[in-house]
Amino acid sequence: MKNIKRIYEKNPLKFILEVYGVYLVWFFAMEKLPNKNYHIIYSKLDDYIPFFKPAILMYSSWFLMLVIPFVYLLKKKSYDNLYRIIIPMFSVMFISLIIYVIYPTALNIRVTDITGNDVCSWLIRQIHKIDPPNNVCPSIHVSTTVIIDNQFRKILQNNRKIKILFILWDVGICISTMLVKQHSIIDVVCGIILAHAILFVFNKKQNTANH
Repeated sequence: MKNIKRIYEKNPLKFILEVYGVYLVWFFAMEKLPNKNYHIIYSKLDDYIPFFKPAILMYSSWFLMLVIPFVYLLKKKSYDNLYRIIIPMFSVMFISLIIYVIYPTALNIRVTDITGNDVCSWLIRQIHKIDPPNNVCPSIHVSTTVIIDNQFRKILQNNRKIKILFILWDVGICISTMLVKQHSIIDVVCGIILAHAILFVFNKKQNTANH
């Protein structure tokens, strides 16, 4: 952990971009590789969750969550606080990729006959093009959202309104993954568990290092 922090402190932005780059190459390479041994993720509870097209707007807002806290902290040059978000976040991302290699998963609950020229229909079709229904459990969408929300709220300290906004945003994104059938409830629960496990370990190590 100390070695990682030393590398990070030399150039935080470069570190983030390079790690992101490695993640994206790995993720999309896995998406393109054919695999006939996928384990289908499904729960009967998925059948009770309706498909709600407008939820794609909340689902897509995840991309903003990946940017806003980081831009805010980079502008403030709050590199220590930024480190508290990116290390657990990158941890869940790469652990998830390793899980996908060991236990490849897929979905068969997606709604594919999306018609219409409205924004929501267009967004869903675009996401389906770039994100096939495989490598889904645990949900990276969910685990990264939970980590960013939890860590950023700690950094905000007394800013109660923004903290409430982030909690609602976090919950909204997690629910939206199921409402647009991008994830099973199993993926979501596993993503939440993984995120909190990593947060527990990381924050415990940080607290130990600070004492």
